[in-house]
Amino acid sequence: MNKLQEELQELLPLDQLEEMSGEEVVGSVAMDLYRAEFATIRESGSELPQVLRDIILIIDLDTELSMNGMTGFLENASGQYLGETITAMERIGNDADTVILKKIEQMLSKSGVTQGQLRDNVNGLSEDDITTSLQTHGEQIHEVLQQIELEAANLSMQSDNEESFDLLYQYVDENKERLKQEMQHVLSN
Repeated sequence: MNKLQEELQELLPLDQLEEMSGEEVVGSVAMDLYRAEFATIRESGSELPQVLRDIILIIDLDTELSMNGMTGFLENASGQYLGETITAMERIGNDADTVILKKIEQMLSKSGVTQGQLRDNVNGLSEDDITTSLQTHGEQIHEVLQQIELEAANLSMQSDNEESFDLLYQYVDENKERLKQEMQHVLSN
């Protein structure tokens, strides 16, 4: 059994998955996702079962929004998956937030700002630096990020993530058999 298989089996034991509700699956993933022993899962992306990947993308978005706002999401590793996060939001049926995230993606594209560029600017800082978005990214990017933050303020996840998570729980409930089959496939290879 490889490292990914071991981590998946520990994160979501197949023998327990059957009895778990969508809310329990999401809660279980959310509780353990950021623990060091699950690092391989976080780095595996497309190798993961799609339902699990969607759960992780939405948890990452929610975590970043609550801790660092949309700018923090875009600057951090999660931001490189903005397109996938939009698709995950579409899959769970969160149409309102999908539209806003697509608008943010268009704002970035139109201005020529990439998540890689944002991440590089942040990675160029030393650990002890206390800085502003303007100092980190320069005036042009700072202005784009201010516009993006205004747009992101309209996200339901930003104000009250309960609706988004209710949609996620329902999505997991409706796709639990698929999740189980995809987990079995990954665990058997």
